[in-house]
Amino acid sequence: MEETRTAAWFAALGEPLTEGDRGDATAYAMALGLGPLRVVQAHDWPEAERVLKAPDWSPAWWDREEALRQHLLAAAEARYPERELWTALTELTTEAGEVVHGKAATAASRMGSAARASIHVAAGAAAQAAYQLALARLAEDAASPFESKFRLFAAGRWPLGVVGSTLVLF
Repeated sequence: MEETRTAAWFAALGEPLTEGDRGDATAYAMALGLGPLRVVQAHDWPEAERVLKAPDWSPAWWDREEALRQHLLAAAEARYPERELWTALTELTTEAGEVVHGKAATAASRMGSAARASIHVAAGAAAQAAYQLALARLAEDAASPFESKFRLFAAGRWPLGVVGSTLVLF
């Protein structure tokens, strides 16, 4: 996917949220069926790390993403030969992983105060977003929340998750 190579991975971390960021975050939450969520920003790596460890972190969004991923995977498996599908997905996630890890490390270096493990978590989340988008497109699901989620990453953001009734972007 060309978008994986050209995305501004993690370039906007710490910058004020734009209306586009807020719009994509709202579209993502609504498409997952999470209802209207307040969208807020984590301003630095330590704050992002606290969000990821928050005691009221909601597993509902994760569960909905996983259920949708499984549905999209089944749809893609019905459309494409197994070997072709898995080869394409493996190549995509390998390439994305290489690109995004370097971008996360650069963002962490630029901002400072990032735990080493957080760089890996950020890169993993970004590679997963590329994989989810590929599945949505292979399954021809244009209404997938993974389109808006990927746009957030492509714009340099990192959706950290839902805490209470709030979607937190970094």
